[in-house]
Amino acid sequence: MSDDKHERIRRRAYEIWEREGQTHGLHERHWNQATLEIEKEDRSLGARPPAISGADVPAPAQAQRRKRAAGQSDVEAAEALAMRTGITGDQAQDLIDRLGDDPLALDEAARSLRASER
Repeated sequence: MSDDKHERIRRRAYEIWEREGQTHGLHERHWNQATLEIEKEDRSLGARPPAISGADVPAPAQAQRRKRAAGQSDVEAAEALAMRTGITGDQAQDLIDRLGDDPLALDEAARSLRASER
């Protein structure tokens, strides 16, 4: 793994830790979730250089527009993901906001998240 990618994952894991209330003891889950998100972004964007920071994650409004355009509300999409994968609605919404509407990436991230909580 390149140093740049490692640093991006480290920063993302830290953001996840902060967003989830700075709970200690979940570092592995945060790292795994960050790795999935960064790899998903790299795949969808053709592995562009990591110098772009805030633009790496699609804005929640963009994700909501994509879902509405597909005929599914934000709440419905999160509910469906939560029911399908066994994660909470808040966790599902967070994954949708970060990863967009790619069902394979969402399911993979949700399974990883659920496995790390066991």
